Amino acid sequence: METGTFLNADVQSYINQNYVPLQYESGRDAEQFHRFGITATPTHIILNAQGDEIHRSVGFKDAKDFIAELEKGRGTTA
Repeated sequence: METGTFLNADVQSYINQNYVPLQYESGRDAEQFHRFGITATPTHIILNAQGDEIHRSVGFKDAKDFIAELEKGRGTTA
């Protein structure tokens, strides 16, 4: 996703307007992978202001599908 989806201008704009992004890397950030129970990559987790998980998606998403997942995390779609 780093070489495609994340480079999409619409994805970047949506994230920058609605989220505070944070990225962990497999292996280097093993403690965080364990903390969040991540068993596959890519995994995208959306937390609320209190740090509670409110949405999770696993697997590759193209730009359109990834924005749809981000919208679900904000509660803006069904």
